[in-house]
Amino acid sequence: MSAEELGRMYGRFTDYAWRYEGRDVYTVDGEQERIDAFLRSGVVPRKTRDNNGWIRVVEDVCARGASVGRVRVVGHPVTDYTRFEFAAYPDNIDAGEDVQVIERQQLDRAWDSVPDFWLFDDTTAFVQHFDEGGRFLGAELVDNVAPFLEIRRMLLEPGRTVGAERYALDSVPQQRRGHVPAPPALHVPSLSH
Repeated sequence: MSAEELGRMYGRFTDYAWRYEGRDVYTVDGEQERIDAFLRSGVVPRKTRDNNGWIRVVEDVCARGASVGRVRVVGHPVTDYTRFEFAAYPDNIDAGEDVQVIERQQLDRAWDSVPDFWLFDDTTAFVQHFDEGGRFLGAELVDNVAPFLEIRRMLLEPGRTVGAERYALDSVPQQRRGHVPAPPALHVPSLSH
């Protein structure tokens, strides 16, 4: 499934779209110039529905009474991409996205095998595939959504995560809130060609 096909899912779900975002680096076409400018200036240009497709999606989802959220895993040392992403999160949050953060050090080592995924309502999950450099290769529908629901439940237990607006992004972990045990076993589909 392509990024465009996955993108169409945002108009189809009823209650929520939720992402587990576990990589430290993502490579998005056309974004490197923005990252480089941010690293030079410390400023990210404001994202609005007029200049950013994701902001438009989030606002439209929230306007119809549904929600969009994610848990972002932060590894240490913090990467330049993570710094860039956190500088851009205020616009996501203003648009209505619930961005939660958990430090990788809180997670059992078994979480290293959990792929990025999107969960829509309680019925549909898509595993995202990336190359070593973080470039999106595609997404695959999973047959059994139950373990992905359990991952969401585990991470969203009260006190496990910190809202991105309250998270202090630093090289030294500061927001530890307890250990998260191993996730459920997952069957991760391979990328279809």
